[in-house]
Amino acid sequence: MKSILVLAQSYPSPENIYNLAFVHSRNLEYQKKNVKVVVLNFSAKTNYVYEGINVVSPDSVLELSQYDSVVSHAPNIRNHILFLFKNLTKIRKIVFVFHGHEVLEVLKYYPKPYKWEKSTENSFLRWLYDKIKLKILNKILNSDKVSIIYVSEWMRSEANKCLKASYSSKEIIVHNPINYSFYERKYKYKETENYSDFITIRPLNGSKYAVDLVVALAKANPSLSFDIYGRGDYFLHNDLPKNVRHIDKFIPQNSIPDLLDNYKAVVMPTRLDAQGVMMCEMASYGIPTIVSDLPVCHEMLDDFSNVYFIKNDDFLNKKINTLELVPLDGFDQVERFNPEKLALKELSFILS
Repeated sequence: MKSILVLAQSYPSPENIYNLAFVHSRNLEYQKKNVKVVVLNFSAKTNYVYEGINVVSPDSVLELSQYDSVVSHAPNIRNHILFLFKNLTKIRKIVFVFHGHEVLEVLKYYPKPYKWEKSTENSFLRWLYDKIKLKILNKILNSDKVSIIYVSEWMRSEANKCLKASYSSKEIIVHNPINYSFYERKYKYKETENYSDFITIRPLNGSKYAVDLVVALAKANPSLSFDIYGRGDYFLHNDLPKNVRHIDKFIPQNSIPDLLDNYKAVVMPTRLDAQGVMMCEMASYGIPTIVSDLPVCHEMLDDFSNVYFIKNDDFLNKKINTLELVPLDGFDQVERFNPEKLALKELSFILS
C-alpha cells in the first residue's frame, strides 16, 4: 500500500469541523484509492482520528522514510518549511500544494481592508517577510525532490512572477474539487415567499469577499431582494438596505444545495481568489451565478451557460433582469471539478 504524509497548519476535528476542510476532502478521496494517509497537524496538541484519517501532533515521532511522498498544503516558513528542511534527507518526495498567499507578495495582491478594519500588521514587516518567504521557497523548490501543484493557471502564473522563477518541468495544475453535495444533484427552483430573489454566502469581514459589492448591486436594483448569509461586522458599520436581509449564521456545506433551491440566482463577487471553490460549486450545481469579471473567474467558469460576469466597478449601477438569468444547460463542463477524477490526477502526480 502506498502512503502519504500530509502537512497542514490546521485540520478538521470534532471540535472544529471546518479547519482546512478542503484538505480533508482530498485525503478521504486518497484513502478510497487504497492510499494510506497520515496528517501532521501543526496546531494539534494530541493525536486523534477524524473520519478515518489519522492525525498526529508535532510532538509525534514519525518514520519519514516510510512515506512515498510528503504533501504540504499552503506551506509557511515557521512550520512546514522548517520541518522539511530539517528532514530533507529522510524524505523521498515533497509536493507543495499552493493555494494563495503563501506564494504571493501579499501587499501587491490583497485588497486594502475595509476602513473600519484595523490592521495590526506593519506593512514594512509584511513586505520583508514575503521577500524572505519567497527566497526560502525558491531554495527548496530547486531541490530534485520537490514538485508543485497549483489550483489554477492564474495561481501558477502569479506565483512565478513573485518567485521570479519558473518550475514548469515539475508542476501541474489541479483545481480544487467541488463537494459531492453539489455534484450528485442539480438545482431545481421552488418559489416561496420566505426567501428573497438572490442569495450570497460569504464571510462579512475581509474586503476580498466583496460583500459591499452585493450591497451596491442591491441598491442599484431596489425592486429585487437579496439574502446575505454569513458572520462578520460589515453591517455594524454600514446600513442594511431595505431590500437586503442579513442572516447571521454559518451554513454547513452539505446544506447549501437545499438552500439554493429557494433562490433565483446567487451573487458571489470577489476581489481576489486563487480559484473560488464555492463559486465553482454553485455554478456546477446549476443555479444562475453572478460573479466578478476577473481572469481567474473566467478561467474556472467561462464555459458555464448559467454564469454572468460583472466588472467590480459596475456593481454600483448594474441593472439585473431576472428573466435573463437561466440555470445551467448541459453539465459536461462540471466534470472539470469531479472530486474522484481530480483525486486520481493528484495521486498520479504525487506518487509518480
